[in-house]
Amino acid sequence: MTIEPHVSARSINGTELPSDPADLFVVLYDAIANRPFRDRTANKWFNDIKVQQRAELICKDVRREGRASTDMVRTLIQEHGEQGIFAVLMGLDRAFENAGIYRGTVGERSMCWLSVRYQHTNTLNSNTEQDGLLLPRYTWPGKVLAERTGKADFFSVHRVAPSAREGIWHGGILHLEPRDCKPGQAISIGAVPVLESYLDLKFELPEDDAIGLYRISPDDDRLRPRIERVFQNLERSGAQIGVLPECALSDDLLKHWDTLLHSDPPAESRLQWILPGTGPIGSTEPAEPPPNRAILLDRETAQVLLWQDKMAGFTLGEGQAEDWQLPVLPKLEPAAEYISKGDQVAVLETFLGRIAILICEDIKQDAAWLGKCQAFGVSHIFVPLFAPPISQQVRRWALEAAEHCVEQLGAWVILSNSFAVETGMSTRSDFVADGAYNCVVVGPPVARPTKYTKAPAQFCRSATAEETAQVVCDEHGTPPAADPSEPAPLPTVRPGPEDKD
Repeated sequence: MTIEPHVSARSINGTELPSDPADLFVVLYDAIANRPFRDRTANKWFNDIKVQQRAELICKDVRREGRASTDMVRTLIQEHGEQGIFAVLMGLDRAFENAGIYRGTVGERSMCWLSVRYQHTNTLNSNTEQDGLLLPRYTWPGKVLAERTGKADFFSVHRVAPSAREGIWHGGILHLEPRDCKPGQAISIGAVPVLESYLDLKFELPEDDAIGLYRISPDDDRLRPRIERVFQNLERSGAQIGVLPECALSDDLLKHWDTLLHSDPPAESRLQWILPGTGPIGSTEPAEPPPNRAILLDRETAQVLLWQDKMAGFTLGEGQAEDWQLPVLPKLEPAAEYISKGDQVAVLETFLGRIAILICEDIKQDAAWLGKCQAFGVSHIFVPLFAPPISQQVRRWALEAAEHCVEQLGAWVILSNSFAVETGMSTRSDFVADGAYNCVVVGPPVARPTKYTKAPAQFCRSATAEETAQVVCDEHGTPPAADPSEPAPLPTVRPGPEDKD
């Protein structure tokens, strides 16, 4: 049964109760007060056998009919008040698990129309313009908790209120099935530095009497032939997602990538997506600088799946350009990155989970996006960097920001850096190259953590600017358990959903 059942509605205290289970969840989730979730009341309800029995009645009814009995719902709420609403929400939540909304799962005949709706509309509920969204949960926060805290923590779906949609572009490609990728199988990442040194870049210092300005873009002529070799290496590496760093893309290089992607993949290629870096992409007003934009492309179709403009320009602090040994020094310091800033985060429903891209400084300046990504349940974040090498010995902001995302969102974070700043800084007598990594993948633990430990991480290094990064060690400095005669493995991420109950 893939056709949505006829929807009727009954009211309680003036509130319409739709029989559509996703729409009903939205109505009741918004109706129940926050008070029971601020203390331990909701936790007591959650573990109460009578509440669980009422929830099971709702679950069985919805699974049998494909819709909710509004008479049963109304009776439970009239008899048990807020506890009754909570029981109905628990029952609906359990019923959603049988709708086949996750890749690799098969929905029951009465429920599978919900998965069809999700694939077509990227949401479970119907009245999205007025009510916001209801989304499957792909991950859980990676922080240590003794019990559930807050309303959202009790359910396996994300309620996205209309206000939380502001500043978010939300779309989906759930219809695009990956090649040679079984449900639940780890996804391999191909992070390639591309940029060897500052010679691969163009540095501009726009004139302004008030503040220092700078802009960095790729040297197209130097990178064009290198990109062809990078693409060939990605195809041969076994990587399923290629991720290149900040400042490696331009309009001209994007056209070159498009040409490459229109070629037939070799038999051994497993490549699904490619994020070919970031750079000055797209037209703007004549007086405005271009954005610093990231693009995510599909390997088979060359289709643009997602694009994201950098929201927080990086400010070169006083003395930082000299510290990094940049080939040009701003006349005034601090110096602002000369770009048109983005004002929204793009979030995409995919076979991997719910993904987003943050560009370098964006992941550090999280006030504008963290709460919204938390509301949407973003599960995987790709972060192209232009920064000094990532180190285990020297704590730097990129790794700390990634660990913060794991703790607050439960998201996987893929940091992909170039060699450019490292090569520049290596001319300094005090530069230490030990423990320098151009890719780090940080992710949530398999189970909800019960003690404070380092987030699971894969520290990776590329042999050259054209090759994919291979895992050197984990968060404890332990090398991967692999055959010494075989190449070191590529870093991987797990697809959602993460079962943490």
